[in-house]
Amino acid sequence: MTNARVVQGSLKTALYIAALAAAVALTAGGPFAQTPPKPAFDVISIKPSAPLGSGPVSIGGGAQGDRFTMRNATLRMLLQRAYQRVGTNPLTGVFQIIGGPGWMDSDRYDVQAKADCSGGAIPRERLPLMMQSLLEDRFRLKAHLETRELPIYELVVGKDGPKVKRSADQTPLVPSGPSLPGPCEPPAAAGSFAGGRGGPPAFAPGAAPPRGGAFMTMGAGVMTIRATATPFAFIVGMLQPQLGRRVVDKTGLDGLYDFELTFSPEGLESPFGRGFPAPPPGAAGPPGSTSPAPAASDPAPSLFTAIQELGLKLESTKGPVEVLVIDSVEKPTEN
Repeated sequence: MTNARVVQGSLKTALYIAALAAAVALTAGGPFAQTPPKPAFDVISIKPSAPLGSGPVSIGGGAQGDRFTMRNATLRMLLQRAYQRVGTNPLTGVFQIIGGPGWMDSDRYDVQAKADCSGGAIPRERLPLMMQSLLEDRFRLKAHLETRELPIYELVVGKDGPKVKRSADQTPLVPSGPSLPGPCEPPAAAGSFAGGRGGPPAFAPGAAPPRGGAFMTMGAGVMTIRATATPFAFIVGMLQPQLGRRVVDKTGLDGLYDFELTFSPEGLESPFGRGFPAPPPGAAGPPGSTSPAPAASDPAPSLFTAIQELGLKLESTKGPVEVLVIDSVEKPTEN
């Protein structure tokens, strides 16, 4: 009788432990727990873009009220927007993509999507999640983020010291918030751009950006980055997509700088993707502009040489890099 009671007690204890383990598994996100679905657009239209011509070309886009539009967008551009780091902009928030099909940088699409604004403005941080839903639905995207030990560059000061020009006006920039509106917000004020300052942007070749802003122009065999009263970290972020590696700022340069860097893009193999090809002479400069891009009268130096002329140096090393790994993706389904 005693043995039977012991067995019965042990059985009750085992059943209690099993029930408790199941409850903990459910609470902690076990096999029966449900992950909240990502926010998504209500209506989506994706069509192949018209072939790029020699005239002005509009590339890129963003949210305007309840509409989100991207023109002449490659899959890489859409991925960059969908997984863009919080607090960055499309110029400096790029990351490395591992894998992906050959058409990721060649096929271009016009994307139009409509958001449900009945509940008011949608927080900006939800827009990347909505784009991830778009890619997962229409491109059958399966991808994940991970950190890998990869080659990187450290930007350091050369032995003769920096030659970059420190801005005369070192008044701290007043944060103006993200330059691009979120879903269901009013359109951005005319003239807003990546630097977050207002006023009409001067995209004419040779023009200086407004204070706190940076421009990139491209012509036949030459690229130029110009910045006015801009933190050096922002400039480093603009170099990263061209170099194809993560760039770590080791210069120790603080404050604001007036910056101009002209170089040849030849030979730069960038897994980040530059988003849009260099136009032929006389064609458009930055995305959305109608100004002609500067032509190269003399051969431009390599990016490494141009940086050295500023008293800086790129040193190759290895370090942790967050990358997006493409597990599988397909060309978009028909509308």
